[in-house]
Amino acid sequence: YDCIVKMELKMKDMDEQIAKMLPKELKSTKELLFNSEAALFRNVEKNADENVVSESAGGASFMVKIQEPDEFVYSDVVAKKNIEQREFMTRNFLITTSTDTTKWKMTGNQKTILEIPCMEAELMGAASKTRAWFAPSIAVSVGPDGYTGLPGLILSLNINDGERTFEAKKVERIPVDSKELVKPKDGKKVTKAEFKKIVEEKKREREASGGSGVIIMRQN
Repeated sequence: YDCIVKMELKMKDMDEQIAKMLPKELKSTKELLFNSEAALFRNVEKNADENVVSESAGGASFMVKIQEPDEFVYSDVVAKKNIEQREFMTRNFLITTSTDTTKWKMTGNQKTILEIPCMEAELMGAASKTRAWFAPSIAVSVGPDGYTGLPGLILSLNINDGERTFEAKKVERIPVDSKELVKPKDGKKVTKAEFKKIVEEKKREREASGGSGVIIMRQN
């Protein structure tokens, strides 16, 4: 999958020239391994940091590092739950959530992705507007980043009108060794709400402090 996350970096008293030079989105490539019982969504490879250096009128230098966290999302189709290993501020967290309450509504729209007929569905009751295109001909109820619950593989996912997107670029119909579908186990166990609170608090602290000469951008 090609994965794109739109960025909106806020920092107190940021120089306008520096703000214009910052990237507006982060791109990465991930893969989804699956069989009829489980799936694992992971990075294809660890991307090297990209640095952007700019000098403001006052002579201060800023270096921007774009880093892709090494994260995993394991979907247990049988038990109907996800186990996520998320990285934030150099720490790993383990989040387990139930997927049996996931509800989708078919829109009736159809299109072809990678020459595979797909149907569109909208996630009901979600905090973020989420639309997915899934392939009924690939009869497994999994998708990128732990999205599940549709009668077919999700090949395209759009969250909040493009705030985050996942688009399949290749589908290989080959056997997957169940040994590759390993449940994440590294990190502090927290709930989804607890992890969200940790992220929001750290972001507020960073914005209030005005940041430093080094800005690290992550796909969280």
